[in-house]
Amino acid sequence: MCLVGLSAAKCDPEICGSMNVSYPFWIKNSDCGYPGFQIKCRKKRSTGMQAPFFTAYLGNHTDKFLPPHQYEIMKIDYMGYLMINSTSLKLQSCETNSSESRIFQPPNGGPFTISMSNKFVVIGCKTFGTYAYGNLGDVRCVSLCKPQSDPPYCRYGCCEVSVPDNSKWFNFTGGGVFRLRNSTTNNYEKKCGFSTILDPSTFTVVDNETSLFWGEGRKAYYGLRLNWSIGSQNCSMVKETANYSCSINAKCIDSPTEKGHVCKCLPGYEGNGYLNGTDCIDIDECSDKTLNMCVGQEEGGICLNLAGSYNCSCAHGYKGDGFTNGKKCLSPQSKTTLISGLIGSISSFIVVSMVACGLFWCLRRRRLKNAKERNFRQNGGLLLQERIASMGGRKGLRIFSERELQIASKNYSIELGKGGFATVYKGVLADGLPVAIKKPNSISDEFINEIIILSHIHHRNVVKLFGCCMETQFPLLVYEFVPNGTVYQHLHSGETKLSWQTRRQIAIETAEAISYMHLQASQPIFHRDIKSSNILLDETLTPKVADFGLSRLRPSEEMHLSTMAVGTRGYVDPDFVRSNQFTDKSDVFSFGVVLVELLTGLTPLLSTQGSMCALYDHFLSALDENRLTEILDQKVMNEENQGQMESMARLAKACLQKKARARPSMREVVEELAWIRAATRQSGLYRDISLVEHTGDSKQSPLNYHALLTSFDGDYQDLNPFTPVTAISSEDPSTALIQIEMPDKNGR
Repeated sequence: MCLVGLSAAKCDPEICGSMNVSYPFWIKNSDCGYPGFQIKCRKKRSTGMQAPFFTAYLGNHTDKFLPPHQYEIMKIDYMGYLMINSTSLKLQSCETNSSESRIFQPPNGGPFTISMSNKFVVIGCKTFGTYAYGNLGDVRCVSLCKPQSDPPYCRYGCCEVSVPDNSKWFNFTGGGVFRLRNSTTNNYEKKCGFSTILDPSTFTVVDNETSLFWGEGRKAYYGLRLNWSIGSQNCSMVKETANYSCSINAKCIDSPTEKGHVCKCLPGYEGNGYLNGTDCIDIDECSDKTLNMCVGQEEGGICLNLAGSYNCSCAHGYKGDGFTNGKKCLSPQSKTTLISGLIGSISSFIVVSMVACGLFWCLRRRRLKNAKERNFRQNGGLLLQERIASMGGRKGLRIFSERELQIASKNYSIELGKGGFATVYKGVLADGLPVAIKKPNSISDEFINEIIILSHIHHRNVVKLFGCCMETQFPLLVYEFVPNGTVYQHLHSGETKLSWQTRRQIAIETAEAISYMHLQASQPIFHRDIKSSNILLDETLTPKVADFGLSRLRPSEEMHLSTMAVGTRGYVDPDFVRSNQFTDKSDVFSFGVVLVELLTGLTPLLSTQGSMCALYDHFLSALDENRLTEILDQKVMNEENQGQMESMARLAKACLQKKARARPSMREVVEELAWIRAATRQSGLYRDISLVEHTGDSKQSPLNYHALLTSFDGDYQDLNPFTPVTAISSEDPSTALIQIEMPDKNGR
């Protein structure tokens, strides 16, 4: 049930406890992992919480392997390392000349080997231990009664030796106490000794008071580092083959093991660099002062994040390159002081200096003007003007200057939100009008597309575009400021509470906006990213649909748009993913998910038993099993509105039909929502939403209406309720005629 509709171009990470597991590691989904990299997800005995575990083999002194042993995974480094908790991997004895043997071995023939960063350690006063590997023979390590401060795991009586790199197995003994005692003894010599193998960087003391002999009980924990690699071919061999597994923002490097390769994100990126992984994500160097060399805003510096890098520059009126290790930014006051000093000290050059300064400013203004004109052309300003004019778009879009928006936003100091393509800042124009300024990370088709789409829309429930700025390196969009956050924040942040009446109104007005885009805009529009975080709320909680970066104008001769699957997980139409054909019914599906969010108060993706599940699957399953009331939001459900919520749930089910043609159009959705609202205002009025069962065929049974008792929650005079009399069938379901009568104030 939870796997339907969650497929994507890349494999999403599997969640186990607090750790995300992604390619090449996998837990249940072998299609999103590499052979030999499966790990287990089970409960820890100590806490009962889920955690990932690594399977290895452990042998005893009879050289017979015990059953496979599970070691908790402390860290997965996708550069070719794995850290497991090896606190239990030790030998301990309190007897003279006693020595046991252990053999630790990762899965035979698998991609894992023991790293040379580990140390073989013997702890105790007059204690010994050995390890053996291959033909090296026994390597002996003897600890004496000698105090020391470093390393932290060897405070008193310690011996440590390095281990060979890329060992397939490790055989060690130790823990026995031998007879070297003289006439004087101390308390430390009466302790037991033990031996183990560990990565020094992982050692953590649990009980500082007893850290001298931390092998007794659980006084400390530590880990063992394992190397791993992909396949058996190094980078030079695998790059031109089908087995090459690195993504576009990563480079291949030879693995730390004897063969194979791993993928490392390019400079300026971080994450998982494998094709089937979560990909390398651009690092925003400008958000962290330690990652960039730009001077601060208070000194006139501007930092611009780029894909895999960043750029420093100076604000208008400053001169320099913006780098702290370069020319920095020289303020106008500094230049004036410098010029005044030169004039005062060298009076004979006053006229020459004034002429030189005049020429400098003229040339500088010309360069700035030329740069702005060049940016305007390169950003497609001329092409944008032609396309809007030729397509009958809305006139009067304002062209803002760079300086005007810098002043309005206080040099982009108030951030409203941040997405994958752009950051949005608040500003106040010179006339006092508050605005939202969208600043993209790079120039892309989404920018030009959003202007063209919004130029075709003029609707009270769609965020209004005031204009744009084409003078900057990457053009800016200026929208109306919508102050009350998003529907997603109100539903899921836990800080606010939307009443049922408000949620119902949000559903109706959002549906009206989408229906307008599908049917009434100058050219039909597919939004392609309908979700609760793209529905803004103003001061009266009126919804406004936003973010048209993925939207497209519908081809004039086609009813669908052929394209690769795009959108947000949990909202994407499964039929669109299968066919790569986006229709207006794909927007209907996404709106259906929003309806379910309004009904249940749940997020579009749910975590169940360590895996991610789509909310709409959970919702449809509850409907099929007659468990609807269990998942409806109890904060807003009561006896008065339960009938409305169940009606809207049936409408949501219609929108979430698997086959796109079986879903209602947005116009039908608006009509059904209006009927639900009208039924609220007139007792006994209700229409059975039979369209939830229709199959999308051209021939369809008439819409069925009947009366059900519903609550009366106030004066209905302002809502124009409808009383249906007859439904007349049509060959085209989208044009069915409905005969209605308007009731008077007494409900007649």
